[in-house]
Amino acid sequence: MAIFEEESNASQDGNYREHLNRNWRNGNTEFADLRRLINGVYTSISSLWDAIAGWTQQLNGVRQQHEKDVDALAKRINELNETIEKQDARISKLEGAVFNAVYINDTDELPTDNPTISEDINDTHVIDDDNGVIIEESDPTLPHDIN
Repeated sequence: MAIFEEESNASQDGNYREHLNRNWRNGNTEFADLRRLINGVYTSISSLWDAIAGWTQQLNGVRQQHEKDVDALAKRINELNETIEKQDARISKLEGAVFNAVYINDTDELPTDNPTISEDINDTHVIDDDNGVIIEESDPTLPHDIN
């Protein structure tokens, strides 16, 4: 598309007319070059926007995967914390039994129809014969059925 049109007028000097026509052609060539340059810049910007959109999509995918990984890790940490709390409770029971002679009913978490009857070891009569502990069977306070 030409911006400048060549003119022909019989009253103008031929050399001057040719000079004007060269200027018009040169002007049209320069505008065509500028148009190509602008189109090239526009194409580059469009390509850059497309690339940015692709990178954004990839980053969103990576972010979503990391969020899933973080959620899974947080869930695992909560599970481990619950396990630690249960183990702490069991260790406390064992420490009480070992250091404070506290009875441990390890069937608390098991369903049972028969309640467990127990007797504190300090309430029984025992004899130590240096080979182990023997419970006196003649003691009437001992339970007859030991579970």
